[in-house]
Amino acid sequence: MIKILLILGLSILSGIFGRMGGAEGYNTLYRDILCSLISVIVFCICFGFNQCHWVLYLIVFGLQWAALSTYYDKLFKFDNFWFSGFMMGLTLLPFIFIYKTILLFIIIRALLLAIIWGLLNKFLPSQVFIWNRAVAEEFLRYTTIILTYLIK
Repeated sequence: MIKILLILGLSILSGIFGRMGGAEGYNTLYRDILCSLISVIVFCICFGFNQCHWVLYLIVFGLQWAALSTYYDKLFKFDNFWFSGFMMGLTLLPFIFIYKTILLFIIIRALLLAIIWGLLNKFLPSQVFIWNRAVAEEFLRYTTIILTYLIK
């Protein structure tokens, strides 16, 4: 129960940092670095930490930073949140070298992130409670990076 509450709290923190990274006047590094760091920490909470493989954690952190730095608009000629969410989920792939049984988790999570990010972008209304669409969408997008670990 404590682990679930911790993950919920960290998901809200990730949502806040993700929104800050997209807000005017803030640097995108809030999103890129802090959401990636929180994600690696939550992975360790869910699957354990093996200090012998610290380089792998660093690689995944870098892949997540890279995935959060683009919406693949140069590839698709528009911000493709479906593909972006999927790629964010696949950033955990290097972990299959030390956590042999997580491939199915990674694939399901990548598909889930693709669906959530794509649907948020396509169907979120212009106003969500007191927030405009951009605030709500960014907060929810970066919250789901962490919340999807709960499918473990």
